Amino acid sequence: MSAGNLLVIQGGGPTPVFNTSLVSIVEEGLKQSRIGKILGARSGMKGLSSGDIVNLTSSAHADLASIANSPGAALGSSRFKPTDEDLERCVQHLKDLEIRYLIFMGGNGTMRGAQAFGQFCDNAHFEVQIIGVPKTIDNDIAATDRCPGFGSAARFVAQSTLDLSMDLRSLPQPVSIFETLGRDVGWLAASATLARRRPDDAPQLVYIPEIPFSTSAFLADLDAVVSRLGCALVVVSEGIVDAGGTPVFEQIIASRTGTPNRPLIGGVAQYLSGVVAEQLGIRCRSEKPGLIGRSSMAHVSEQDRSDGAIVGREGVRALMAGATNKMVTLLPLSAQAANACDLVQLSTPASFSRRIPDHWLIKGADTVTQDFVEYVRPIVGQLSHYNSFL
Repeated sequence: MSAGNLLVIQGGGPTPVFNTSLVSIVEEGLKQSRIGKILGARSGMKGLSSGDIVNLTSSAHADLASIANSPGAALGSSRFKPTDEDLERCVQHLKDLEIRYLIFMGGNGTMRGAQAFGQFCDNAHFEVQIIGVPKTIDNDIAATDRCPGFGSAARFVAQSTLDLSMDLRSLPQPVSIFETLGRDVGWLAASATLARRRPDDAPQLVYIPEIPFSTSAFLADLDAVVSRLGCALVVVSEGIVDAGGTPVFEQIIASRTGTPNRPLIGGVAQYLSGVVAEQLGIRCRSEKPGLIGRSSMAHVSEQDRSDGAIVGREGVRALMAGATNKMVTLLPLSAQAANACDLVQLSTPASFSRRIPDHWLIKGADTVTQDFVEYVRPIVGQLSHYNSFL
């Protein structure tokens, strides 16, 4: 493809290293002679549809360094679902701006959108190269070993579990239920197990969407832990479901300003704390950090920061190599000496979400195997463990 301009689109929920990838794209793009301007669409596809475009080429180096170490999405993000009319306007803006290269940064939904837009461009006989750059705190993108954003959010969960357990032991509060993000998968909640060094360490109980939740089993397990230890720290994913696939808790009234067909979830920890108090007569608190878990720069994982930069850089290089309709993937850390990244068809991450594999699951209080812990430990990085109580 001939020389042209590059446009970057950020989509979906932000992460602590979302902007690390963005800046890496800009820095690598500035090195490529076939790339003219580097542009960004504000608020994702919504911005491209409306023509709300910012020139990233002129960003000062100092500004880029600051942006790279900022949470959120510097360009703004959205879960905008464009109509055909919106897509027609998008194509026209690409033509007007002489865009020849497109990078979509996001999760499964963004990759589905990138694939669909690529098909729309083909049908419109508009030639453009499209590359996907993965990001999500959920770690549920298929075909990549890990997702930039997950390591930092998982480090927040694991460290917060450790810290909360120290508070719990200091002034014994019988039960605390800590709720993590995770609509469909339990990678984040299960990462709390990194806090354990001894069998009775917190979290004593962990519940994730991959394993059906039973209220009666939960109450029996919790009662046993409290009887034995005097207190318990429980970690639950916001998306846990029962054996029939029904959410354990969901809000009665979905947010009217939210994304269509994507009701606002969360609150299962508070709900379960009420169940515990009523059924077991035990004092129980609930903790719901919510979006703080994906915006805390104090908990950024160094591996995660590195991964964010790698996928951004490799996305640009893939475009320059002539690739299109592909997504950059990270290879397992053990294989990085040979090659850190690979490319897969956009249809792969667009088709399904990756759950924790069955061979890493244990039905019961332990939840995940040691193999899961060994997988996630280098991604999360070092935690601050504390000395025993006097």
